[in-house]
Amino acid sequence: MVRHVHTSIFLIVAIVGVAAILFSSALYPSPVLFAVSYLPGEDEVGSDTVIVSLNVNDFISSELEAVGSGQFSGLNSGTIQTRDSRTEYTQSLRFAQSGVFSGGQVLFGRDESNRVSDFLQFDGSGYVFEYRVDFGSGLRSKVEVAGRLEDMIGEEWTMGGARFALVDAVADTTVNRMRLRFFGGFGSVDFEDNDYTDDLFQQSGVRVNGQTVDADVKIRATETSNDKLTIFSIQYRLSANAKQGGDVQVLPLHCVREFLQHPLGMLFPDFDICYKGASGTAQASSGISGNLVHVKARGDDEYVMRAQNLYGQTYEIPLAQLPGMYGNRGRNFVFVEAANLGAPNINVNDYLLVNSRDWLGVSHVLRLDQITTNQVYFEDLGGNQRQAVFDSATGEGDLIMSEGTYHFRVTGNQLAIDQNNDNTVNGGEAAFHLPGGTYIDFGPGFTVSIITPQRLLEEQVTDEVTQFDITFGSNIDLDVSSPQGTVFELHGSGSGVREGMTLYGIHFRWDQESDSDDLRITVPGARARQVRGGATAQVYLTLERDRWMTPAQQQSPAAVCGNRLKENGEYCDPPGSLCAQNEQGGVCADDCKSCAITPPAVCGNRLLERGEQCESRGDCAQTEDCQNCNCVPLPKAVCGNNLLDLGEQCEKDVDCLGGLVCRGCMCVPQPRLDVQTPTAPVAAQPVQQPNVIAKFFLWIAGLFGA
Repeated sequence: MVRHVHTSIFLIVAIVGVAAILFSSALYPSPVLFAVSYLPGEDEVGSDTVIVSLNVNDFISSELEAVGSGQFSGLNSGTIQTRDSRTEYTQSLRFAQSGVFSGGQVLFGRDESNRVSDFLQFDGSGYVFEYRVDFGSGLRSKVEVAGRLEDMIGEEWTMGGARFALVDAVADTTVNRMRLRFFGGFGSVDFEDNDYTDDLFQQSGVRVNGQTVDADVKIRATETSNDKLTIFSIQYRLSANAKQGGDVQVLPLHCVREFLQHPLGMLFPDFDICYKGASGTAQASSGISGNLVHVKARGDDEYVMRAQNLYGQTYEIPLAQLPGMYGNRGRNFVFVEAANLGAPNINVNDYLLVNSRDWLGVSHVLRLDQITTNQVYFEDLGGNQRQAVFDSATGEGDLIMSEGTYHFRVTGNQLAIDQNNDNTVNGGEAAFHLPGGTYIDFGPGFTVSIITPQRLLEEQVTDEVTQFDITFGSNIDLDVSSPQGTVFELHGSGSGVREGMTLYGIHFRWDQESDSDDLRITVPGARARQVRGGATAQVYLTLERDRWMTPAQQQSPAAVCGNRLKENGEYCDPPGSLCAQNEQGGVCADDCKSCAITPPAVCGNRLLERGEQCESRGDCAQTEDCQNCNCVPLPKAVCGNNLLDLGEQCEKDVDCLGGLVCRGCMCVPQPRLDVQTPTAPVAAQPVQQPNVIAKFFLWIAGLFGA
């Protein structure tokens, strides 16, 4: 018996040792090997990690579709100040897209290595994730010589928790092609889109350190007046291309990067999707905060609704006002489209709601700020300024924002716009969508509904609809007496407060103490499910990867400069590639250990340097002059201003060659003067002598042989 115990202990130790060796696989694209050190419990989750608990056969998106600044601090918004413009930017990570890709799914069975286990699988024909950065009012630059976008080159901002510098940007406006090169993360990243005006992804338009990555990219941009180009968004999708072919299958205690054919395609060094594996007991998701919808009064005549969209942007929605209308301060809040493009229903200063698609769309509340000759300006109540260009002849244009392209028509000082991104304007309605899938529907009348789709409810056959009403009298008020009739009612909890919770888990707190009531609605941030003791698996979505990884205890091979991998001790790779350091652009040094900063251009040193168009007039076209190292059009010629302008041959006779004179700023032959031949004298006849004036004219006539 003792012998069997010892044998069992030895066997357990051996299994643990083998597992440790297996887990010490290269999860990072450098010679340093990493293994999962530990994966935390709920109370240890940081500001950049979300734990998603799934049943077998569940997709990540069944619990969490996307994350933004509300979940990851590494996805916080910020401001970019270029030489030509200032714009806010927002960013997000998406783990599925309806009709496009499903993302990771927990499965149990025989994997492609013939092992029977649970694993996290990404379909080989789909994508692992989508990253998106939106520029509110647009990242703008003048299109310079050779299509360079100098005004934005050199700008830096944070993406995916890593600092990136835009070291090169080129656009060919004749065919709408654009290439952007960033330095940051794993090194240099190239995005190239062959048509920045369409709504299609460019396949294989991504390179990292000069190597093509199996990923798609979409750059949305438009050209404006004065040869300027404005970038509104960049979207990136990484294909689920497994190292061994087939589907990407992530084993327990491993992360997705390890199994990818192109691990650098994760873009951000601290980003990964890790799989802890299945456990025998039900576990809750963590790091997915609930969504507070706060309906609060402003005085006795207005209500606002505070809520977050899918990207974590917080909105103060102008809900209602006396004497009885949606909006505030005399401005309408419009959530129903115009009947058609020719029947505008939005005035300057009105508020409007737009939503990119169905239950997992991104919602924004805008204020129509201004309409000019060919541009419309909006204030995004989530914190950005947005603008769109329209054809001054037809009045039509597109507002590009987040995941939506909203077509509109301007008529005078009014607007009709597609508000639900279905490519038509026909009286459709936009809703405000919360993280997790629940959405807010305004109307009919002044009834507001909180709707949880049936697909989010394990044992329901219909949507869960919970309502409250806005009432108008001498003051504005709320009625939340029966949110679901007899199915769900609120109960008094003292001090004028009534509370209750729906089957889905939406908590209502109705405070009636003041003249205008206060309502707080807390919506779960993740899907509610009734667990019956089955096994659940945990997936870690993280922007703090190093927190869960520890280097394997083995000697790392030396870094190899020139292999297009930024390894330990290297600043960049390969040599000669564009890089940036201390907010200055340069090229990678020959030893890959530093970025050789390119000195700034010096105007007037007779060297045509980067960023300069000219050093002398000879560097410009015939119709241009060189001023401050920029080629500028020559002024229109003015004859007689004593300046030899373009198109003039002269201003004075001295400007012409010998034998020519200046007439009308053109050099012409000098007029010929003929001399009379003398004749024999004749007898003088007495004649009347002409006066002085007559003598003068006779002399003139004599000159011309008259």
